[in-house]
Amino acid sequence: TPTAAEPAPADDERTRIGRALHRLLQWHPTPAQGFDWTPAHTQAVAREFALNPEQATQAQTMARRIVRGEAAWAWDGAVVDTTGNEVEIFHGGELLRLDRLVRRTDTGEWWVLDFKSAEHPEQQPELLTQMRRYAKAVQAARPGATVRLAFINLHGRLIELQDPSITS
Repeated sequence: TPTAAEPAPADDERTRIGRALHRLLQWHPTPAQGFDWTPAHTQAVAREFALNPEQATQAQTMARRIVRGEAAWAWDGAVVDTTGNEVEIFHGGELLRLDRLVRRTDTGEWWVLDFKSAEHPEQQPELLTQMRRYAKAVQAARPGATVRLAFINLHGRLIELQDPSITS
């Protein structure tokens, strides 16, 4: 059995699947133009993150749900004119890495999208704190711009954080 200092094997597996999910999403182009992941993509994340075929397929299934779910617009070239994956931004003495940053063409709003393999990331205080840092960093980089925040969970659900305490 793991001691308190060692992560449980299930947690390590969940972390590796989550990292594979992020890698798959990095490979998804905008606009999609009919893109879909191939078995080669699945094999590549299995190798990179030491996953068995079922775990790699699970990551790919989550990635498909994300790009085809409620936030599918974030990969639509007709809706967004600026996109970035794993965007590094330095703010407050800290290097932050945003999963996806997009700017909507219609509204000019910047969206910080954070991919989570959890069902309810909005219920985790440490993740809300992290999103607050992301909002401040993007607002500092784009003064006067509207910045919106959302998690995208493992089912492809867009969970926008509208509580003023999150973004202020």
